[in-house]
Amino acid sequence: MTSEKKLEPPTRNEKRAALRRSIEALAQATPVTAALAHLYGYTHPSQFEQDLERFWNEISALVNNHEDRLQRLEAKLEPSIVLSSLALEVLTWLLSSNTTGRSEPVMFQGIVDAFTGIDRRDLEESVSELAHLGYATKSSAIGHPIRSVRLTTDAFLGFDMAATGNDTRADAIHVAGLWVEDERLTSIYALKDHLGWEPRRLNPAIAVLLPIFPKGRRSGEQHPQFITTSVLVTSDERYQLRRVIETGRVD
Repeated sequence: MTSEKKLEPPTRNEKRAALRRSIEALAQATPVTAALAHLYGYTHPSQFEQDLERFWNEISALVNNHEDRLQRLEAKLEPSIVLSSLALEVLTWLLSSNTTGRSEPVMFQGIVDAFTGIDRRDLEESVSELAHLGYATKSSAIGHPIRSVRLTTDAFLGFDMAATGNDTRADAIHVAGLWVEDERLTSIYALKDHLGWEPRRLNPAIAVLLPIFPKGRRSGEQHPQFITTSVLVTSDERYQLRRVIETGRVD
């Protein structure tokens, strides 16, 4: 069901703010998610990590101030961004407006209403760009080339830290560790109580790990808040969860 809450229009400096938060995340992220590496045109995140480490070492040799280093890293990486300014603004707005942490449909008209002064066709193209790069899916209907938009797990992995401050990759790794160590926490109710996280933060972390669990080993219950209500950790899942913990790779 589509949310009825009032949609706030985005500020026009949203692209700059999103880029800066992404740079700050990159400066401390090890490893970098593939979803974020793709923003800078890299197919393989490992190559991006190597280049990023080289860039950071070069910059650190020139300046001592952390803020100056971030500014130089930003100037170095911004030209390689593959997302258009408007697509990045739309993506950041979708994440900031999301209150559940789930991939729920947002009516395209809501985006049009939020981005006043932007041509509808440009907004349609920006959503198509996000869909092409795997950060969103879209639906259509007669008379509506784009009727609704849904965020993907990659959107949360790559950009939720920049949009909301939630580090979905780190959260997913933490949850994986809890599931390996404490079977009681495979109940999402118990997990929520243990962590004290609201569904907006908890759901993306769970969504990242759900592909590990085949049908029959995760609850199919439809819940108004959670993406699932429980998972079953057997030796198969435990092995894969340990790999996530050891490598830090969740995508």
